[in-house]
Amino acid sequence: MKWLLFVALIGISLTSQAQLPATGKRVYGPVTTKRGIVLKEGDQVRFGEGGLASGGYQHIYLTFDKFGQKAETAHLEEGYAYKYATIKEFREVGSGSDRRLVALIRPKGGVSIHFRAVDLEPAMQSKEIISINGTAISKLISKKQI
Repeated sequence: MKWLLFVALIGISLTSQAQLPATGKRVYGPVTTKRGIVLKEGDQVRFGEGGLASGGYQHIYLTFDKFGQKAETAHLEEGYAYKYATIKEFREVGSGSDRRLVALIRPKGGVSIHFRAVDLEPAMQSKEIISINGTAISKLISKKQI
């Protein structure tokens, strides 16, 4: 009986440590957004204010599992305004003109084991992400896009 309980506890603890589902293709190396901003793993992003009425973030999700869900419980809650996070990796969702880049980040001071998922283009456009490595998004947009 003790052996069975031990195996059950190990199984539960291993499944709780899982980070990401096997969806979305991982992208290595620097990536370039549609607006011409070049990002790489290790870059520091700074949050702006959340775009939802509750103060939560409309384009930043609690985990990659919840990416794209409409429910407000899937979105990052309020309280991250003007804090920093580090980009850990990139995922590509969709294809062709429907391709979207998702950055997986871990906010500084956060205690969660899950990465937060940022839909990069709309998060930058709505000013939920306001700077990269200390430089404002508006200054990073390539000259071609202006």
